Amino acid sequence: MNLVINNTEITTDKDGRYSLNDLHKASGGSIKDLPNKFMAGKSFNEMVSILNADNPAFSPIIKKKGRYGGGTWVCKELVYKYAMWVNVDFELKVIRKFDSIVNSINPPSTMKALNDLTLKIESDKGIASECGKALNNYKKVKKENQEIWIKSIEDAQLSLFSK
Repeated sequence: MNLVINNTEITTDKDGRYSLNDLHKASGGSIKDLPNKFMAGKSFNEMVSILNADNPAFSPIIKKKGRYGGGTWVCKELVYKYAMWVNVDFELKVIRKFDSIVNSINPPSTMKALNDLTLKIESDKGIASECGKALNNYKKVKKENQEIWIKSIEDAQLSLFSK
């Protein structure tokens, strides 16, 4: 899943956590919104405790050292938490972006949506079938025209030599 907010790609680690450093850049990169200031807050630590208790096998936050691939990586819930902490405008952008990604990969949720999709597929099949017939006809006409053209060339060459 490519997550791009404010023209900044938010990278993920191998476990699906998001780069808090990239989120900071996407939020505008203000000093007041630095990830370490966010992580120092009481509500951040309370949420991490709850997330750890919910799933002890998965760490909701990982800090990695290094120039390439280093930084702070957080789970989706902490992405939302950071966006809310920054400001309402950024929060709304993050929510809308996640919603658009989720909605684009979810199958139709109603029978009507499924029926509409089926009708579109059937219609597209009909269009593809008509295109196939037209292509087949074109190939046939092209072959006939090539044969006539070759015969015309042969006839023209014979008439030049027979005179």
